[in-house]
Amino acid sequence: MIKLLQIEYNKISRYWIFWGMAIILTVGLTTLYWGIEPFINENVKGPSNAPIPIPQFSLYEFPNIWHNLTYLAGMRFFLLFPALLITLIVTNEYTYRTLRQNVIDGLSRNEIVTSKIILVFVISASLVVLLLINGFLLGLSHSKDSSILLVFEKFHYLGAYFLEVFAFGMLALLIGTLVKKALFAIGILLTYSVILEPIAHHYSPEWLQRIFPLAAIGRLIDVPNSGLMRMFGVNFRTYIDFLDVIIVLAWTIIFALLTYLIIRKRDL
Repeated sequence: MIKLLQIEYNKISRYWIFWGMAIILTVGLTTLYWGIEPFINENVKGPSNAPIPIPQFSLYEFPNIWHNLTYLAGMRFFLLFPALLITLIVTNEYTYRTLRQNVIDGLSRNEIVTSKIILVFVISASLVVLLLINGFLLGLSHSKDSSILLVFEKFHYLGAYFLEVFAFGMLALLIGTLVKKALFAIGILLTYSVILEPIAHHYSPEWLQRIFPLAAIGRLIDVPNSGLMRMFGVNFRTYIDFLDVIIVLAWTIIFALLTYLIIRKRDL
């Protein structure tokens, strides 16, 4: 596994587009984490002479911070960004024929697929670590109670966020492997994510809507029940549905198997 990870790192170490997009994503998510609460409070506070003033509320208090931040980071736009990174990396392999060279150098097709899955895993884990660091810093500076039990009470949302990024990344891996051309692969990924599945989901019966891959990914972490939502009498799901986890895991395995079959049958 270390060998495969080293091979993948050597491939992207001088790929400036990857590092540029990675920096943009890191800065964008960090800005979102630190700026969302001040932005919301500033825009919902209402006029100073309002008969019923809207109270300020915190998104950063333990344990709710984990639900709040993972929901924000798991919005479709922010999931698309790492998926585009993965698509570019995979299609770049075909453009420069590095996969063929890997086979010539003795790497098996199983190892090629495994190395790509490891890459998706590392990117997903890196985003979880980024959220974890920012979440701890924000939580510690905004929470009155920072006891161990409270800090880790909703820690499972980080696992759900990892699954969101990883599953979306596996879909991008499959599309990049299938299409091979960067522009076409990105176009298909965006078209499916933004147009095709939402339309199909809208016109499908309720029982079928639940099994659409991106819909299932989006349901893993529901809208948080913040103080603002409760003030208006709106309540959302406060738990992670085990069935949604199973559906997303199933799709992730399907994406991996299809990628393996394509690599196995294709002339690299």
